[in-house]
Amino acid sequence: MKKVVFSIVVALGGCLAFSGCIKHPVNQLTINPTMTATIGTTTFTALSVVPSVTTNQVNDSTTQLTITGNLDLLQNTPGDQIILTITKYKNLTGTFSLVQGQCTETYIHNGITSLGTSGIVSVTNITANSIIGYFSFATADGYTISNGNFNVGKPF
Repeated sequence: MKKVVFSIVVALGGCLAFSGCIKHPVNQLTINPTMTATIGTTTFTALSVVPSVTTNQVNDSTTQLTITGNLDLLQNTPGDQIILTITKYKNLTGTFSLVQGQCTETYIHNGITSLGTSGIVSVTNITANSIIGYFSFATADGYTISNGNFNVGKPF
């Protein structure tokens, strides 16, 4: 009888001890990647935003950060993209200039690649798991991409 009572006490104690635990934990590291921009009178809202890094270890150890936003298929023509690249990314905040060779910016619209001729990519905040910033640029064929914002997970 003592063993049964002891087993019941242990089981109730365990239930009380674990009753305060989160039943459906919220993942604090999950982010919602976003990219938006204004192109003329059109709003670009990315359906997916993918960050990536490339390290060229042949000549040096520089890291290139690329952020690719794919256009929301419900709003505009499928296949449109905005691609931002910071050529020597050091995991620090800062503003990177296309004119000074610190970044590149590309707008792909209806299968035509429009390279940026002037503009910036700015990283304003880096958290434990995300990179947040803004961008704007103009292309040689007359597109002006303004009010751009991004929030992506860290790819490293």
